[in-house]
Amino acid sequence: MDKKGCLKEIIFKKLEKDCIPTLLEIQEEAFAVLDDPDLLRRNTYETLEVCFNQKSLVLGAYCGGEIVGFGILYAAGKDKENLAYSLDGCEDVENYANVKLTIVRPAFRGRGIQRMLIERLVEYAAEEGFKGACSTVSPKNNYSSNNLTKCGFEAVKTLVKYGGMKRILFYKKLN
Repeated sequence: MDKKGCLKEIIFKKLEKDCIPTLLEIQEEAFAVLDDPDLLRRNTYETLEVCFNQKSLVLGAYCGGEIVGFGILYAAGKDKENLAYSLDGCEDVENYANVKLTIVRPAFRGRGIQRMLIERLVEYAAEEGFKGACSTVSPKNNYSSNNLTKCGFEAVKTLVKYGGMKRILFYKKLN
């Protein structure tokens, strides 16, 4: 199948834990083409596994039966990973979700798949009654920052996260 013609045939499906090895493979493909490894946070099997909880959504973008990208909306509750802790004045953090990760295979980039994943994750978060969604992005990652902005997120502050990495905290009010 011609990958350039694939955009019209992208199908989005909820993923289950058995897809974690494929998600890790896609993550490693992304790291292999990065000029700067600080652009992305490397996630482990265990880090991804906790994202398969009841209120979270792990969404795959499929083309021709192959997962070409994925996105994770993580309902972190009161876990320290909840980015809402970094929002000024946020006391009910369990009512906020993280757009934790969106990665598209290098061969399929530039077709709007990351933005489509973010849009669907945010739509799901709103349907589930979350008040807002947060995400972090490297200040050097203009592509992801632009996609979050196009999806209605605002950059609210710069943080140091994930073992000393500088990140921009993005936020979108939902309900």
